[in-house]
Amino acid sequence: MENLSLSVDKRALTGKSGARAVRRAGSIPGVVYGIKDSTPLAIPPQELEALLGTRAGANVVFQLNVEGEAASERPVIVKELQRDPMRGDIIHADFLEIRMDEKIEIAVPLSLAGESPGEKMGGTISQLLRELEISCLPNAIPEQIEVDISEVEIGDVLHVRDLQIPAGVELVADPDDPVMTVIVPVEEEEEVEEDELLVGEAEGEEGAEAEASDDEGDKPADSSD
Repeated sequence: MENLSLSVDKRALTGKSGARAVRRAGSIPGVVYGIKDSTPLAIPPQELEALLGTRAGANVVFQLNVEGEAASERPVIVKELQRDPMRGDIIHADFLEIRMDEKIEIAVPLSLAGESPGEKMGGTISQLLRELEISCLPNAIPEQIEVDISEVEIGDVLHVRDLQIPAGVELVADPDDPVMTVIVPVEEEEEVEEDELLVGEAEGEEGAEAEASDDEGDKPADSSD
């Protein structure tokens, strides 16, 4: 595991006024939810973004150094990030303190790998699950779990139970949850529906003609006195 760390300051003021004061000072308000207690923080934004970028935003375990604490180093993961919807900047961060010898439940990204024969035949890939809930020790958290789609045909569905799970990792997600499928292209579906409609109309016309013919056959012949 990478030896990553982030130094932060304790935040004296809490609430909205405290958060605004932290942002005015150029930091991000946040909280570390400890094993015994919680501590409000002021976090340097550039350092946090750089740390998260070490694994492309995936789950990162790192040491949180809280200035002013005697036992300052805490192993943590990101619990929640709030970003500005327009700029994308982090505006609040919550961390969760963990124990390195205890398993944790966490969601990891799923990444499709390989080429699907169904897609080559004109199908469209539909990814139904993008994260997988797992349980493992903190130092065994995978950056992502690959989903092999090299044998998925049109109409096939891969489920959680079909995935190759790394050693030391246990599933929390339902094994029957669908992960991805390859669906029939919309154009082909429309063509099928149109063909069925034309066939139905043709059958209707033939039926109408047959009924008309039967009606004519049932009419009595004209007789003259």
